[in-house]
Amino acid sequence: MKVATAQQMQQIDRRTIEKLGIPGVVLMENAGQAVVDTVFELLDYNLESQVVILAGGGNNGGDGFVIARLLNNLGIGVKVFLLGKSEKVSGDAEVNLNVLKSLDFEIIELEIEDDLQYVMQELKRSDLIVDGLLGTGIKGELRGLVPDLIDLINSTDYPVLSIDIPSGLDADTGYPHGKAVKADVTVTFALPKLGLVVYPGCEYTGKLEIADISIPKEAVETQQIKSEWVTADLARQMLPKRKSFSHKGSFGRAVVVAGSKGMTGAAKLSSLAVLKSGAGITTLGVPKSLHSILEEKLTEVMTKPLSETRESCLSLNSFPEIKALGEEADVMAVGPGVSQSTEITYILHDIITDIEIPLVIDADGINVIRELELLKDREAPTVLTPHPGEMARLINKSVDEIEADRIGVASKWATYLGVTIVLKGASTVIATADGKVYVNSTGNSGLSTAGSGDVLTGIITGLMAQGLAGAKASALGVFLHGLTADLALEEETTYTLLAGDLINNLAKAFKTLEGDKRWKLKR
Repeated sequence: MKVATAQQMQQIDRRTIEKLGIPGVVLMENAGQAVVDTVFELLDYNLESQVVILAGGGNNGGDGFVIARLLNNLGIGVKVFLLGKSEKVSGDAEVNLNVLKSLDFEIIELEIEDDLQYVMQELKRSDLIVDGLLGTGIKGELRGLVPDLIDLINSTDYPVLSIDIPSGLDADTGYPHGKAVKADVTVTFALPKLGLVVYPGCEYTGKLEIADISIPKEAVETQQIKSEWVTADLARQMLPKRKSFSHKGSFGRAVVVAGSKGMTGAAKLSSLAVLKSGAGITTLGVPKSLHSILEEKLTEVMTKPLSETRESCLSLNSFPEIKALGEEADVMAVGPGVSQSTEITYILHDIITDIEIPLVIDADGINVIRELELLKDREAPTVLTPHPGEMARLINKSVDEIEADRIGVASKWATYLGVTIVLKGASTVIATADGKVYVNSTGNSGLSTAGSGDVLTGIITGLMAQGLAGAKASALGVFLHGLTADLALEEETTYTLLAGDLINNLAKAFKTLEGDKRWKLKR
């Protein structure tokens, strides 16, 4: 599903109205009806309910006026508060405001701070609050009564539904303009906006519903949107096809270079996840003194002892051995638990420059990269899977700078380096060399556990072994990784979830994506 910026959505609306001839009032009516359907569901179809609508003077307020009329027609009690004077409302919003007035519907104007007392009284009597104060076009700090109204909304215990976007939230970055409404449900129109699906915006959004308001497909296509929200439908399309008549070589050969003293778990998790993701053959290369330990831990994964230092880390002599493994493989993953020794820095340099198969670089592999420009010269696909701290070290920025613009940072560096970047975190971002961006829709806080990233590396590598390009393997891999965590909560909690539980739930994740009715997808 495409994900739009505020500007892209404005252009889509403008083309729909001005070029394709669908009047704005029609779109507003459709938007209002879509919200009413959700409101009615949230109220458990109780016609005795009371709803408070807080409307601004823009199109979100206009949607609110439509909602008020439709709810009133159903017999539901509705109070409408308008921020500012009725005379300042214009355009399609004014049309719907005038319809309400012609029906003798009371519109309570909010102009001074004393008006807020009446709002609070009505909020306490309500069963649901509808937030239509601000839309996607706001810039800068909030002014006037808006911050106080947002505080009032957030201070109540009643469910809150936001129209299109929670008021105060930046539609592109997901960051509040000082503060923002914390909605339980957001009904957005036509396409999700970037700020709704990335952190921290997703925490303000609540449950996200995307409503079709009859915007033509042609209007969307003209924007050539390169951002996609990875939902089940998109992930399902990316699944590699598996022929019935096949053998282990049909599904690819992968090599994983991982592990050091005290980090055999990373080697086990990453290599096992490769196999569990569908790769035909997986070979794990580890320092030779750890080889017997990994042979004990793993049955189906082949293991290869590699030359090591006295500290049980890979030595410079291991590179020819690693290169030989790569010559028989379709993809190589390097990094989980390999340490950040000087030798690893040189080994990774040689892997990047001399090994000509697709690479997935994770964890310590990312941390020891010293010459980013080397990645630009690689002809084979490369996938980097940093968390924000690793990304910050890689490009010499602060974590705060990374988190403030996750999509922008990932996209800029992916295109500059010619790689796929999987920037892990809440709503993991996958940015590709050709400027495309995927935002993930699965996962929970249980993924914040040791070894989780090793499993993700394995899943992406396993999918690449089966022939998927790095970008698609990354987008699908991140979706499956998050889905395993969601499915694991049937038996575990976000407190108790372990990386091994993710691997144990991979079968469920694949079955769910294929349409097995025993498990349900959120999206």
